[in-house]
Amino acid sequence: MIWLLITACGGAPNQAASSGKAPGKAPEKAPETPAKATPAEPAKTPTKAPTNTPEKLAETRDDVPLPLTKFLGQPVADVQAQLGEHLGKGMAKKSCVRFVPERKFFGCEYALQRYADKTGNFTSIQMAYENGVATAIAYDGWKHATGPFDAQALLSAVGLSLPEPGDLTTPQPNVKLWRWFNQKARLRIHGKQYRVEVSVIDDDWARSRVEVLVNDPLTPEQTAKILQPGGRDISEEPAAPAPAKAP
Repeated sequence: MIWLLITACGGAPNQAASSGKAPGKAPEKAPETPAKATPAEPAKTPTKAPTNTPEKLAETRDDVPLPLTKFLGQPVADVQAQLGEHLGKGMAKKSCVRFVPERKFFGCEYALQRYADKTGNFTSIQMAYENGVATAIAYDGWKHATGPFDAQALLSAVGLSLPEPGDLTTPQPNVKLWRWFNQKARLRIHGKQYRVEVSVIDDDWARSRVEVLVNDPLTPEQTAKILQPGGRDISEEPAAPAPAKAP
């Protein structure tokens, strides 16, 4: 009986010791791997929507005495009906020129003639014709100008407004020449492109000129008639900035 009590009382401690575990202690968990931080995306610059602003073009007006649209692109007879008598003999040759952008000569029937201005606004009007159609006009000596010479005022007098200033040069010390080639003039009349020149001698309105000349890309027919250097019938004459002032 005593032996049974001793056995009953001592059995539990021996079992706890033999198991190697502390009574009532929870099992330890394996350490968790920390989650990797996701790097923040760099801030994106907002993309600007492309602007489709159309390029400003030249403008012409017909509320002037001698509007460009009534002359350029018109046949000889219609042009001459609006002008006065011939001034001088004129000139004719069998070649024309374009700057597209290189200077190109090609075969054509070219004629140049000065006329009196029967409207009384200019000293004279010079017309150029290619194959019987007006392709250039020059207005010489505006008679109604006031104040110092102003190229923009002269352009306005012929009903022309250009989108940006021209390139100014001084071919001679007393001569000023402004030029607008196609990319600056952005001038279309009856579907064709034109370039523009304004010139003045001694800043004298009476010796001023504004000239508008066709400079459309060559057609296939004109390209077939391109003249090689030395093949044209007349050398290209340097453009006179303006006629000499009458004594």
